[in-house]
Amino acid sequence: MELTPEDKAHLIAEINKQTNNRPLFYLKFCREKKFAQDVCGGNLFGNTAEYFRQQEIKSGERGQGDRFETILHLETENITAVDSETGQIVLTAPKGTLSVQFGVDKLIPIVSFVGIPFAQMNITEADETHTSFTLPFTEKEYACMQERFGKYCVVISGKELEGKILNYCNLTGCEFIFDKVEYCDQNRIDRIEVFKTGAKERFLYKNPDLAYQREYRLAIAIKIPEDHYIRIGNLTSAACIESEKLKDLIFTVNYKSVSKDDH
Repeated sequence: MELTPEDKAHLIAEINKQTNNRPLFYLKFCREKKFAQDVCGGNLFGNTAEYFRQQEIKSGERGQGDRFETILHLETENITAVDSETGQIVLTAPKGTLSVQFGVDKLIPIVSFVGIPFAQMNITEADETHTSFTLPFTEKEYACMQERFGKYCVVISGKELEGKILNYCNLTGCEFIFDKVEYCDQNRIDRIEVFKTGAKERFLYKNPDLAYQREYRLAIAIKIPEDHYIRIGNLTSAACIESEKLKDLIFTVNYKSVSKDDH
C-alpha cells in the first residue's frame, strides 16, 4: 500500500529517531583506487588544518583547500576605548582584521567524509515494508565531486564507522569530535564563542561558499602520525565504486511497520 505524505513524514521522523539524526552511511572520495582500498581496510588518511590552508594558497582554487581552515577571521570597524568616568577617549584603532587560530591545530589530524542524513535523501518508493531512496545530489554536484574529490568513492555504514572511531579513541585515550560541519559567516556568535573558549567544535565551522561539500569531519586530539594514517580497523560494510556510478545507486531500508497511533 502506497503511503500518504503524512505517513512518509512520520516514517522519516521515525528513521531519524532510530539513527539519532546521523547519516545512515558516509561517503569517502579518493583519487586512486588503492587509496579507496585503504579506507575499506580502516586506514584513514588524515591531514592537518595547515595543510588545507596551504592547498588553497598553492592551487588558487577554493574547495581544494581552505585558507580559513580552523581560523576565525573577522573584519573589524574603527575601535574606540573611552574612560567610563571622564568620557575621555584613551585609545583609537583603525579598521582592520582580527584573526584567531591555535598552534596545536597544525598537529591534529583531520579526516573528511560526506554525510547525508535520511531526511535529506530523495525517497523514490515507500510502503509498509520498505523505503527506497537515492542520493540528493544534482548532476552538477555529481560532476563537481568527481572532479574535485576523486573518481572513486567508498560507501560506509554510518553505524560501523562511528563505532570503529569511538573504539579507536577509547583504546588510545584521546579526545575527538566527529560531526557535521556548520557552514556560516565568520561573525556568527556560536562560531566566535568556540574560538574564544578553544572548544573542539572549532573544527566544525567553514564558510558558507563551501556548503556543497556536505562534510562530516573527524578531528582527533593526537599528533598526526608520520604516515598520516589513523588505523581504526577493517570496515566490513565498506564498498568501493566509481564516483560516476553514485547517481545509479538505490538504497533500501526494510522494516516492520507499526501504526503511529501505537506510539
